[in-house]
Amino acid sequence: MNIVLTGFMASGKSKISKALSDMSDYKLIDTDDMIVEEAGMSINDIFAKYGEKYFRELEHKMVCRASELDGYVIATGGGVPLNKANIEALRKNGVIVNLAPSFETIKERLNKATATRPLLQNQELEAIEKRFNDRKPFYADCDYAVEVYNAGTPDGFAREILEIVKSHNR
Repeated sequence: MNIVLTGFMASGKSKISKALSDMSDYKLIDTDDMIVEEAGMSINDIFAKYGEKYFRELEHKMVCRASELDGYVIATGGGVPLNKANIEALRKNGVIVNLAPSFETIKERLNKATATRPLLQNQELEAIEKRFNDRKPFYADCDYAVEVYNAGTPDGFAREILEIVKSHNR
């Protein structure tokens, strides 16, 4: 059984997945890291050279690979839930936990972020908020949602998720 983290960019997937792995027997894999390794280039370069459609196809391939694993925390890219086939694959052997921040939390975190997020570049906050709201129904296709906020810590959220998973497996 895997723990799958979904959520919008800057929701905390990377930090919380690492905390989950550090405090449990779950190993860690990140679908974005898998994509970079497979393509031999950064996500920004994949977007620039091949476009979003190609990226999403590669993302689906890596999601399917990750879904075959067992005993992993799987951190997913923010767009993974947009493809229902991704969620179906991940759900076969995983508990899907959506990290659900408010847009205010996202905005605070993005103000601190660098230009490493491909869909963030050259966009105004209004467009990001629209994407955030447009994706909510896709993120709702999860087994559990955990409200994340800036006052919390990755370890605190990880403990909450481990409790959820423990009760899910009963």
